Amino acid sequence: MKRLVPLMLALFVFPPFALAAATGSHDETKRLTGTDMTLAKRAAVHRSELATGWRLLHSGRPADSDFSCSFDPDLSAFVITGEHETVFEHRASGARIVSGVGVFRNVKDAANDFKASAKPGFLRCLRRAMLQGFRQAHLRGTITWSRMSTTPRLGAQSVSYHLVATVSAASGGPRVKVYEDFHAFRQGRSQAVVAFMAPLGPVQGQAGLVHLVERRLR
Repeated sequence: MKRLVPLMLALFVFPPFALAAATGSHDETKRLTGTDMTLAKRAAVHRSELATGWRLLHSGRPADSDFSCSFDPDLSAFVITGEHETVFEHRASGARIVSGVGVFRNVKDAANDFKASAKPGFLRCLRRAMLQGFRQAHLRGTITWSRMSTTPRLGAQSVSYHLVATVSAASGGPRVKVYEDFHAFRQGRSQAVVAFMAPLGPVQGQAGLVHLVERRLR
């Protein structure tokens, strides 16, 4: 799950940070197979599942990034065999939805990877990624509220992170609230993250979309 932290950046900037996965000696080992790449792609959010007004920005494998975080559990023993990520933007509001799915070689790897990653330290990474996203988007922002939650319950393991920030243009002007909701969950040997960003209020219909991805995990 740690590799999905930079998804937060994709909520603000596309490219160069969209769908970036941090790389390092503590990251999971990748041995990708065609079958599991197909499983990951099938489980991710698709344009046909969203209402009118949403457009697809990206669908494919994550790119590498130099994004780093002080929360860095050693996940190198766990093997990823499939991955896929998608990014969507709402034309009118500028809201974004990002989904990422990782398939592991077995249930044990997926479960232990999730257990090692779903920690309070992960929230600090998300806060940092959010602030970096503001800077990349030439915005001035401060995080006014954030929390880690074990609800809603999704799959065999799940955790959610919620952040609220106050944002304005770098040159000043009106200030608006930006809402982030980051849902991570594991079912079988697959993990998924579905993240939402929107100004003024949270993205509506999150539960239905998240449960749709949950039902497709294997």
